[in-house]
Amino acid sequence: MYALTPYPITPIGNFIGTVLALLPLLSQIRKLSPAVWGYAVWIAIYDFITFVDTIIWHNNVNIVVPVWCDITSKLLTGVPIGTRACAFIICLDLFRMTRLRGTIDKSKAQKRRETIYKLLLTIGLPILIMALYIIVQPIRFGISEEQGCGPGIYSYVGYIIWYAPPIALSFGCAILAPLTLRTFLRHRREMHEFLTNDQDYTYNRYTRLMLIACLDTIFNLPVIIVGVAVDILQGGSSPLNYPYVSWKNVHYEAFPGLNLSSIETIPASEWSTDKWNVFSTKWNEWVYVFHAVIFFALFGTTPEMRRYYQRAFWFIPEHCGYKKRSVSELETISDVVFSSNGAQPTSTRTANE
Repeated sequence: MYALTPYPITPIGNFIGTVLALLPLLSQIRKLSPAVWGYAVWIAIYDFITFVDTIIWHNNVNIVVPVWCDITSKLLTGVPIGTRACAFIICLDLFRMTRLRGTIDKSKAQKRRETIYKLLLTIGLPILIMALYIIVQPIRFGISEEQGCGPGIYSYVGYIIWYAPPIALSFGCAILAPLTLRTFLRHRREMHEFLTNDQDYTYNRYTRLMLIACLDTIFNLPVIIVGVAVDILQGGSSPLNYPYVSWKNVHYEAFPGLNLSSIETIPASEWSTDKWNVFSTKWNEWVYVFHAVIFFALFGTTPEMRRYYQRAFWFIPEHCGYKKRSVSELETISDVVFSSNGAQPTSTRTANE
C-alpha cells in the first residue's frame, strides 16, 4: 500500500481471498482431509486479518481496537506455521500413498489416531507456538501505518520460535514433494490404476493435492530463508540478535520506555525506508491471496462445486415462486407448432413448464 498499492486494492483483494479460500469448503465438508481444511482456514484467517487491518489503519496509527490487536498479533504468529503444517501433512499423505500404491484397510482406531496426529500438527502446533510467543514478546503489540497490528520479537530465542518451525516444515515439503513426484512418474501406470479404483482419491484430486503441497516449497521457503539471512546480517539493528538475559529483561528492559504493556506505533514514513520491510510487507499482503486463488481454482471449480453454485444461485428465485425452465433432451413433435409461413417451427413450452 504505502505509495505502492493504491487504496483500497489491498483490502479488496484480501476480502476476495477470504471468500475464495472458504467457498470450496461449503459443499465438501466430508470429502476434504483435515489438512486441506486447515490449509484453507489458516489462509482465510490471514486474509481476513489483513482485510480488516488495512482498512482500520489506512493513513493512521491510532489505537482504536486493542482487543482485536491482542488476538490478531497472536494469530499472525500461528498462521505461517499452520499453513506449512497442513502442506507438510498433505505431502506426507501423498508420499505414503505413492510408495504403497495400493489400498490400505485401516481400522477405526487407526483412522482416529491418524486424525488426532493431523489435528495436533495442523492446529496444536500453531497454538503451542502462539503460547510460546510470550517468551520473546517485548511489547503488547505494534501498530504499523497501512499494515495494522503485529507482534514484536526480541532475542536469539526468536529464531527458534518464529523461524524454526516453518522452516522445518517447509524443508519437509521440499524433501517429500520431489520424492513423491519421482515415484509417481516412475510408476505412472500402477498409480493410474490405483487412482482409478480408489474411492477416496482420484487422479484429478491427487494432482490438486500435489500442486497445493508444492506451493509452499516454491513460494514460501526461499522468502523465509532470505528473511533469516537479512535478520542475521542486520546485526544489532535487528531485535532478534540480542541474547536472552532473563524474563524481566525481555518484557521490561528490551526497548527503552517500552514494556509488555506498551503499544508501539510505527508510521509508514519509518518502516518504508527499509527495502526489505517494504518487500516483506507487500509479499505478506498478497501471497496468501495468491494461495487462496490457487486453492479455489483447484477445489472450487469442480463439477460438484459448479452444481452447488447453480443451486445457490436459484435458491432465492425458487423461493419467490420462479421455477427453472426444464428442457428435455429430445423435443417431441407434439411440443412443436409450425408457423403459418412454414419457415421455422416454434415451441409451445413456457418458462414455467
